[in-house]
Amino acid sequence: MHPIVHHPVVKKLSDLFEDADLTRRLASTLASFGPHDGVCLRIDAVVCTSNSLEPKITTKNDHSLPLAWLSVENNRTLTTTPSQAAFLNAPVSGHGYSVTSQSTSKDVLENPRHKTVSGLRPSKSSAIAVATEDPESDSDADTESRLRPSNVRIEPSVRQFHSDTRFPQRKKPTKDAAVPTLQPSSTDKFIAGIWRQVHSPVTLSVSFPDRRPEFSLGTGVSQAVFRAINGLCKKYYDQSRSSRALEIVVQAYWVECYEARIASIRLEFPSYTNAEARVAALKEACNTLTWHEKELRNKMAVWRGYKEIKDSGGWASLIFAGSGIYRVCKYRIGFDNGLMSRLRHIASSLEVAADTLHPGWRDLLRVVSQNGPCRYSGHPHEWVTLYTGPALPLKTTYPHLKLPNGFNYQFVNDCVIDHSVFGGDDPRRGQEIDPDICQLCKEQQTDDVISNHCSCFSALFGGVRYPPPVQLYHTASGKNNGVIARCEFDRGTAIAEFVGLVTQGIEGLDVMMGGSPERPYQVFQGQVGNFTRFINHSCRPNSQFQKFYWRGIERILVVSRGVTAESEITVDYSDSYWGKLKKNCLCGETSCRFAHQAEA
Repeated sequence: MHPIVHHPVVKKLSDLFEDADLTRRLASTLASFGPHDGVCLRIDAVVCTSNSLEPKITTKNDHSLPLAWLSVENNRTLTTTPSQAAFLNAPVSGHGYSVTSQSTSKDVLENPRHKTVSGLRPSKSSAIAVATEDPESDSDADTESRLRPSNVRIEPSVRQFHSDTRFPQRKKPTKDAAVPTLQPSSTDKFIAGIWRQVHSPVTLSVSFPDRRPEFSLGTGVSQAVFRAINGLCKKYYDQSRSSRALEIVVQAYWVECYEARIASIRLEFPSYTNAEARVAALKEACNTLTWHEKELRNKMAVWRGYKEIKDSGGWASLIFAGSGIYRVCKYRIGFDNGLMSRLRHIASSLEVAADTLHPGWRDLLRVVSQNGPCRYSGHPHEWVTLYTGPALPLKTTYPHLKLPNGFNYQFVNDCVIDHSVFGGDDPRRGQEIDPDICQLCKEQQTDDVISNHCSCFSALFGGVRYPPPVQLYHTASGKNNGVIARCEFDRGTAIAEFVGLVTQGIEGLDVMMGGSPERPYQVFQGQVGNFTRFINHSCRPNSQFQKFYWRGIERILVVSRGVTAESEITVDYSDSYWGKLKKNCLCGETSCRFAHQAEA
């Protein structure tokens, strides 16, 4: 009996179709071929309109689906190649399988070896022979005449790459031609980083006490242990920042001493040229530092950048620059594109913020004997910064008001309730509002940062609060004082709360109306408040007033519409405000609504 009769595929077919006689009939069919004939067993699935198991003539409604081949020569399964399919005859249907005889060469049955290209082997192409019917043939014709070899269509079975996204695609100019947005430069990011460091709660100090925890930190992560770990993290972060600042200060001052030593050597040795004096000073430094000359020269290139920043922006710009200063000085990013002029422009403003927010920062300069008393004290917004010189006290910028006791303004963080008008009641409290649920996000509100879930305006409520990076400055357009943003405020970010004296019955003065018709109140910023009192009007503002309920109490917020760094913060005072005034608007916008109001 032929070996192919015992092939596992034949046995599975016999079991699948429950045809025990399949092996015998297959052996009888194979016996009719010669021993040297190349014979293949073709296994088809025929889709027909009849469920009869008896062999019948295939009609045009029947479809043959070739599945696989068995090689009689080497008794293995393979898929036909296009060269083999050209020799195939039409099958004889029956029991879902058929046997086709055709002499083939050994080269056709064996897969030829392909050359590789760049280590990649091309896929071995294979094809499936699909018999197509002749539309002009008669339906009653026999199978051999209707399914001719010339009507066999070869479909290659090769791997193909398909992508649902049609990658890569070219962007269509009509759809993707968006207006480009200006991105901050490296200089902008560096200066903004200085301002963020100044307005951060970092503690700078030259003394680092050893404050070890009173209990073991390896006893488990309890609340007490976690609190102790947080304290250590804060302590050593401040210590690291202070150490880094001390290092930069000393290195910047080293460059000054190096230049002074060169001048001293030239005085001692008049015959030395400037280059020879530099080499002599460099050798003295290498002897003490135990560094190679090349190593010291590489470090000096960075240290010179520190000194240039200090000379332009002052010691405050150097100390609060952060870790990004090394990269800026190593590659001299922005040194030729106005970095120094911008630092000179904000040097006095930086000193105001450093002195008022970090009164002890000058202690770091004791290591180089450059320390001194703070030039500015008090609240950060009690000083008006100028472009041309040192900052001025706020009260000296309002001589035109002709007040009996001068301009006195007290900065507060929260509103002050006028108890003479409202008694012990707070008119801002909503009558039918749950004080524990946010009206916007419907989450729990609490003053405890740990248990609070409302994050609508986390910079002001329910989170850690930092001093806002803003300053009062003297405008050049005749509006007297204004508020300038030292860092960017993203759209939707709360800049500050509009606070002042909550009262009622004030007429003829600038007040903010709040509450409802049944429970109205006024916020007056004549004597108490915060920097929002100095935000100017603009007919095209970059921020707006917005009401927000925190813990059931109505708050009036100044929310950003997209405030860029170093730009003035403005709001729209509304038409009702300007309707009571007889003066021109000085916002300078092309869409100004009240530019010629005084002449009307």
